[in-house]
Amino acid sequence: MKYILPKHELNALLERWSAEYAVLAPQKAGAYSEFLPFTAQSELCLEEPHNTRYPPKALFFPQSESILKYKRNLGQLESIEAVPQKRVIFGIRPCDAKAVTLLDTVFAEGDNQDPFWLARRAETLLIGLGCNEPGATCFCTSTESGPFHTDGLDALLTDLGGEYLIELLSERAVGLFGGLTPANPTQQESAQNLQQAAEQALPKAFELDGLKDKLDRVFDQDVWAQLSESCLGCGICTFLCPTCFCFDLVDEAQRDTRVRNWDTCMFRVYS
Repeated sequence: MKYILPKHELNALLERWSAEYAVLAPQKAGAYSEFLPFTAQSELCLEEPHNTRYPPKALFFPQSESILKYKRNLGQLESIEAVPQKRVIFGIRPCDAKAVTLLDTVFAEGDNQDPFWLARRAETLLIGLGCNEPGATCFCTSTESGPFHTDGLDALLTDLGGEYLIELLSERAVGLFGGLTPANPTQQESAQNLQQAAEQALPKAFELDGLKDKLDRVFDQDVWAQLSESCLGCGICTFLCPTCFCFDLVDEAQRDTRVRNWDTCMFRVYS
């Protein structure tokens, strides 16, 4: 089903959700925007065609978190239970939602599923906002995504000017949007036209077919030494990447706690 939400009713809707969920939405943070807890005083940042400064992966995979307690003198381990709050992440861009699904393949599949990731994912709804005017540096169409793709989303909003068209994508999202007016054919056609125009405005920036083989062939070329001269070794490229997931485990002896921290395979000492 597709519904219509007048923009002037958005804050009231988010306030209604806040009675049951922790609502996170893009908000002004200096020259950037970040996913921050929504309040009645929040200044939402939904009009600018760029992503938040920090990727949403941090909302599921924190930069640093305690995962285990122990008592050295007793030789005992004490597990830390993941008890996340019910959340709605509102205004996530389709490319970032797609990135979360890619991280699912690391933390939520196979034999070594991560309980912290699983718990946060189970308690979180992702409400996406499509990109009417993709940024000049965007390349989502080259990575099996797009300005209005729906992978990983529970609902997707299309900005029609004075109102949003809302497409419900999961049963969990139905209860969030009760009481809204169904979209009429004209509104649905307007949304479809916007979506098609955005997709056409963002041609593929590069081809993925055969990419690994091509990189293998140039792996030992001198050009990489030249390009790496400007690298500071700070790791920010991977910390801001929405799909990088390297981490390190550290035992903090003073707190008898094992902590998981973000790491990067770009560091020289990475093992």
